[in-house]
Order: sequence, then structure tokens, then C-alpha cells
Amino acid sequence: MKKHGQDERKQKQRHAAYRPKPPFGIIEGIGTPPFERLSPTAVWALNKFYSKFNGYNRNNLSLPYREVKKIMSPFIFNRSLWELLGFGFIDVQRFGRLERNCSIFSLSDRWRRWQTPDSGPQLDRIAATLQEIEKLKREKWSEGKKAEKRQLVIGLQKTVFDVKA
Repeated sequence: MKKHGQDERKQKQRHAAYRPKPPFGIIEGIGTPPFERLSPTAVWALNKFYSKFNGYNRNNLSLPYREVKKIMSPFIFNRSLWELLGFGFIDVQRFGRLERNCSIFSLSDRWRRWQTPDSGPQLDRIAATLQEIEKLKREKWSEGKKAEKRQLVIGLQKTVFDVKA
């Protein structure tokens, strides 16, 4: 026969199973066609941006490489950021690098443009552009042609920003 105190304790344990605390871990865009195209590392980086979001700093988020260097390489981190930019989950407020400033990002709603079923070709074009950028970065070019290669990569990166709905 069980004692009355043991039953109450088990009942209290059942009710205290899970109670989320703010900000509840909400990530906008989960389950949408653009989100489905993100790599796992890009999803991780997006989650990291949302963990820094406190409700007031939507346009003032940073994710410097020094915070993620134990998790991923700089090449994968850069590719993840470009995926998030290309598919409209983040925007760049300020580019970093000069005088050791980090880039400042903002959470974006551009991904909402591609929620319709007929937006597949646009998403395919973005994915192809991102793959072309990665392919160009990996190619070996002669010493005299590196500036030309850099200009091609920058031109492709600009087209990622120019994709219209």
C-alpha cells in the first residue's frame, strides 16, 4: 500500500514537466520552402541569431566567428551566412572587417516572398547562385587572375541581394 505523500509527489512531478521561459525559442519561417533549402549549419546559425534576439535588437545582431570557431570552420560559417542572406532570413546592416569591427545583421522577413508554390524557380536560382559562388571560391586560379576571380565572386554575391520576388 502506498502512502498518500508519495502519490502527491508523483502528481506534482507530472505537472512540472516542461514550462518554457521567454523568448520561447520561436524561429520565424520554419517549415517554409526557403527554410527547407537551408543547410543544417545555416539552420544552426539562424538559431544562434534568434538566441541573441531579445525583442528589441532585431536590427542590431552580431555573430562573430570567434563565437562559433569551436563548432565550424570559417568556410562553412561564411557559406551559412550567405545562405541566410540569399534566402532572406537575415540582412546586413554593416559589413565588418575594417578595424576589427564585426558585421551587424538584422532579422529579415524577405523569406515570406517565397512562400507561394510558384516561387520554386526563384529559390532554384538563388541556390544555383550560391553553389556557383562556392565553386568559384574553390577553383585554383593563377596568381595574375586572382583579382578577376575576386571580382566574379563579388558580382555573384551582389546578384544574391538583387533577387526580386
